[in-house]
Amino acid sequence: MFDLILVADWSASSARGPATPKPDALWVCADLHGDQTVEYFRTRADALAFIDDWLGRGHRTLLGFDFAMGWPRGFAETLTGRPSAMAVWDWLATHITDDAANTNNRFHVAERINRAFPGVGPLWGRPASHDHPDLPDKGTARTDHGIPDHRTVEGYAPSAQSALKLFTTGSVGSQALMGCAALPALRARHPDLRVWPQETGFALPDTGNLLVEIYPSLFEPAPHPIKDAGQVIATAQALRTASRDWFTAPSVEADADRIAVEEGWILGVLPPSSCFALPAGTDWTPVETALETLRTSCPATTHTETLPIAEAANRILAADLVATRSNPPAANAAVDGWAFAHATLRPGPIPVLPGRAAAGVRFDGRVPPGHALRILTGAEVPDGADTVALQEDATQDGTALTLKAVPKAGANTRAMGEDVRTGTAVLPQGTILRPTDIAVAIAAGHGTLPVRKRLRVGVLSTGDEITAPGSAHGIPDVNRPMLLAMLDDWGMDAVDLGHAPDDAATLTAMLDAAETHATLTSGGASTGDEDHLSRLLRDRGGVHHWRIAIKPGRPLVLGHWNGVPLFGLPGNPVAAFTCATLFARPALLQMAGAGWRVPDTLVVPAAFSKRKKAGRTEVLRARLRGGQAEVFRSEGSGLVSGLSWAEGFVMLDEGAAQIEPGAPVRYLPFTSLGLKG
Repeated sequence: MFDLILVADWSASSARGPATPKPDALWVCADLHGDQTVEYFRTRADALAFIDDWLGRGHRTLLGFDFAMGWPRGFAETLTGRPSAMAVWDWLATHITDDAANTNNRFHVAERINRAFPGVGPLWGRPASHDHPDLPDKGTARTDHGIPDHRTVEGYAPSAQSALKLFTTGSVGSQALMGCAALPALRARHPDLRVWPQETGFALPDTGNLLVEIYPSLFEPAPHPIKDAGQVIATAQALRTASRDWFTAPSVEADADRIAVEEGWILGVLPPSSCFALPAGTDWTPVETALETLRTSCPATTHTETLPIAEAANRILAADLVATRSNPPAANAAVDGWAFAHATLRPGPIPVLPGRAAAGVRFDGRVPPGHALRILTGAEVPDGADTVALQEDATQDGTALTLKAVPKAGANTRAMGEDVRTGTAVLPQGTILRPTDIAVAIAAGHGTLPVRKRLRVGVLSTGDEITAPGSAHGIPDVNRPMLLAMLDDWGMDAVDLGHAPDDAATLTAMLDAAETHATLTSGGASTGDEDHLSRLLRDRGGVHHWRIAIKPGRPLVLGHWNGVPLFGLPGNPVAAFTCATLFARPALLQMAGAGWRVPDTLVVPAAFSKRKKAGRTEVLRARLRGGQAEVFRSEGSGLVSGLSWAEGFVMLDEGAAQIEPGAPVRYLPFTSLGLKG
């Protein structure tokens, strides 16, 4: 289709690259009829000159850059007044400065962009040394800007990062700003360079040159000492063999034209149906791969609110908490007794001052050298004293005190700030606040706490056979009440979305109407005639993984609907419970602001025998008795009684195993999965 393939791996560096080629720099591969040249460039100006030279040679050219050429829905219209990615290019071209030595103003421009949006954001990330008040350094500091973090296409390239992130590991937003700012001038120099899909729609023009967004991570790098060079070589090779299908409209939603113009698309990310082109029984996704996809594609999404501390239990702390007071705020007595300055005591009776120090009633005066004062537990140690003698270790005769034994200096006192000092961190962001954490926060001086708003998670059951609990016919809806209760244990705002029959139109309408941050469904995730969920996700939603290598739970879909993460759980209750705890819970907690949490497991002796084949992870309902893990009588995923019987899981990795009594196995208590005992 094209004579020349040009693939550019871009950089937003603010300095000229070193003379010696290095990773994370500017690399361009030129592939002319299969003959390849790959070059390293120290500056963007040099790389563009190389590209200009090739474009001027008269070959029909496909030019691909590896930065985002569009932004999530709503970004372009808020910034420019037009829902057009190319309108943002023009805006950037008039505001970005980029000299021949790579010096640029991208963080100042990002700050200006953020001022066009409500709230804080949507762009984030900057060097710690830069002072940009309107550009937060953390994504979690953004609020109420109204823009989703990801474009539609990024739902089908699970490791693709958000173009809103400008700095630190995984950031691609700076490349997008710098790259898109250069595109209007490039197109002005080469008027026959058309843009797919923003300008052409999802179609392949029969003539002329084409500018596209590419993503080198889609392809295994070619052999080369520097990975970046290997990636542009491999991408050029892949584009050389691409079919016309690569340029067709993705079947993700009806408004593909809007996606093309406003968000753009990555060439090589095929329509979702290709994600399901798997031979029966093969190419199962390993559990760890599915979990890593969720970890990288489900960032925190909830905003922050401030609550009275009495209402903050089980909420997620939205910022690191620093002590505003010391605990104790002053040195105080740990016992009832007598306070004095240890170094001033002399042999014989000790004169006793009139009065006393009590908790909440500070002694108004100073203890003179060689004297003692009555003090009660919790009272502030008075001026002039540093030690407390137990009352049972002393006798008082009138105004004199006799000690049975002189305690060590500082005995029976609590030093100021020995627990917490003003200005020290007491709880990290992401803490799920337990009653004990509430106690620490109060002791550290806080009466209110910044917490994440609860993540709204919907639960929807599917299937004509499902009936309401208590019905005398059909299959009672076990999953929905169970999942709603689990979400409540996890601190989510659980939303009952009801029950959908086996009707694609009804299911579509119910999913469209759900106003949630994430959705759990049960049933319809397999390949039967009435398994509408999996087909709808292929046709209109998005799929990250399907057919997970786990038992129970193989028909599990991890994807999204209208940009909202969706966990298509199996219909069997045991499988639904297992998949919700192992896959949905860590992703939901991360979305809720608690970070990615790996549950703690125990290694204990087995109280059972089992022979396991290689190929998938197996999860057995289990409980501990006498320090050993015993498992439920059957592995059938429809035996709901096993869930009540169990207190945890035995986790068997994907390798083959022969387990005999006494062999070590991994035991995962339900309490480690956030479920109340």
